[in-house]
Amino acid sequence: MVCRRSQVRTLLVVLGVTSLLMGPVWAEDSPDQLLQARLRAHIGFLADDRLHGRLPGSDGYNIAANYVASQFLQMGLLPAGVGGSYFQQVPLRQALLEPGSAKMVFRHGDETIPMVFVEQFYMRPSLVRTTSMLEAGLVFAGYGINAPELGYNDFAGLDVRGKVVVTFAGQPHDFPSEEGAHFAASRERALAAARAGAVGLLRIHTPRAARRFKWQRLKGTVGMPSMGWVNAAGGVHGVLDQLQVSAMLSDTAAEVLFEGAPFDLATLIAKDENAEPLPTFVLEGEVRMSQRSHHRLLQSPNVVAVLPGSDPLLADQYVLYTAHLDHLGELAARSGEDGGGDRINNGALDNASGVSVLLETARLLAGGKPHRRSILFVTVTAEEKGLVGSEYFAMNPTVPIGKIVSEVNLDMPVLLYDFADVIAFGARHSSLGDTVRDAAKAFGTTLTSDPFPEQNIFVRSDHYRFVQQGVPSVYLVTGTRSLDGGTDAQQVLDDFLQRHYHKPSDDPELPINYGAAARFTRINAKIGELIASETKPPVWHEGDFFGRTFAR
Repeated sequence: MVCRRSQVRTLLVVLGVTSLLMGPVWAEDSPDQLLQARLRAHIGFLADDRLHGRLPGSDGYNIAANYVASQFLQMGLLPAGVGGSYFQQVPLRQALLEPGSAKMVFRHGDETIPMVFVEQFYMRPSLVRTTSMLEAGLVFAGYGINAPELGYNDFAGLDVRGKVVVTFAGQPHDFPSEEGAHFAASRERALAAARAGAVGLLRIHTPRAARRFKWQRLKGTVGMPSMGWVNAAGGVHGVLDQLQVSAMLSDTAAEVLFEGAPFDLATLIAKDENAEPLPTFVLEGEVRMSQRSHHRLLQSPNVVAVLPGSDPLLADQYVLYTAHLDHLGELAARSGEDGGGDRINNGALDNASGVSVLLETARLLAGGKPHRRSILFVTVTAEEKGLVGSEYFAMNPTVPIGKIVSEVNLDMPVLLYDFADVIAFGARHSSLGDTVRDAAKAFGTTLTSDPFPEQNIFVRSDHYRFVQQGVPSVYLVTGTRSLDGGTDAQQVLDDFLQRHYHKPSDDPELPINYGAAARFTRINAKIGELIASETKPPVWHEGDFFGRTFAR
């Protein structure tokens, strides 16, 4: 990041670039046309090739961060980062897997079976070890979930001490979707295994999991770095040193693990598909896994600004908006998914669109009537690395966390059609659901319940780090119905996810509907206006699981 002295110079340069991008502004242009033009300019800048995919720690990301800060400055928002700046630097450890070092071998009796990296197994670089090696026995532990609040424990009566825990991806079919997503999240699963005494994890990528994330997509992540934030003790927060190696295994490769077992893999997959309980048992044989990782320390900023409230009694309370500014950077290796030679993951919809909506939401709120509560705007780093920047801010906030009354997260609104509804993941857990419904209704839009419960979206974006700090939160995206009735919005969404999501083709050349983007922005501004003006802050619903689990 630039030093403080050069920071102002950089912001002024970016302000000039913004003016050039905006082009001439004519008096007869309508407010909606101007809003659309600004959204187009933001997405065009943030998803430009010259930012090289906004990888945290890169020059491209830092340019994007300065751009956002320049917009906050232009709107008159006050700096709310560290040291009177718009920036909160996040200390990161980056890990890169040494090419050719990832190894996996199964031993079953006298038979030794090597696995092929990426084709049959996959492991990410280690954030805690430069050299990892583990040889241990195996135990199949169903989904590897311990959820006492749901009366479920895959580890009951199972001795996994000193063993590698083998699990299926996913969760039991009868789990409530968002509560289940919490317990099935990678970190919760790792904690459950470590508490039971395991030393390694091996997750099988089942056909059910493949319907959400195809194994072939892993090829595009080879060579990309892992990142985590460094705590005061010099460790990486949330990474368990006890679990020496973790990996994924394709379902076809995993068949050999179950030779001589009480159940073969085909039977277990059938149970998973048919919503039958999975048994747990010791597996014959052992696995040897190893890898080497290169570590590097770096910094990448969250960008933070505040619109002060006007009510002396409520101005020290904050309505929070977040959007992640980072993306994947450039493809590190040819993967067959690089858009015919294009190697830059521009991230136009993921998440230049969300950042652009946040910026224009801030502009609308700053230009409107005064609001009783203060409104905080944060673009966060390293979301693509596991919600890292948002977690750092949530655990090291630049305002008291107890004073943040709500959070609205903007991540990858698919602005390719004129939507008739919005989805607010998490809406059913707090009074924020009613607020979102009222705001959407003001613009002829309805609120739809989560249509993708099997995808565990509630725990997969930055709002969840604030849920974990007890803050009522929603994650708002465009819905699955079109306003014109003729466009198959679900098909448009599916097409984007299959053809463009996390690929170089997610760029400004997509047919972005800027009229829809403007309406989505106005809905978001209305949400903030309602929360900031109400006498009582949003509250968790009585007895809600997340309210009970993370209550402050």
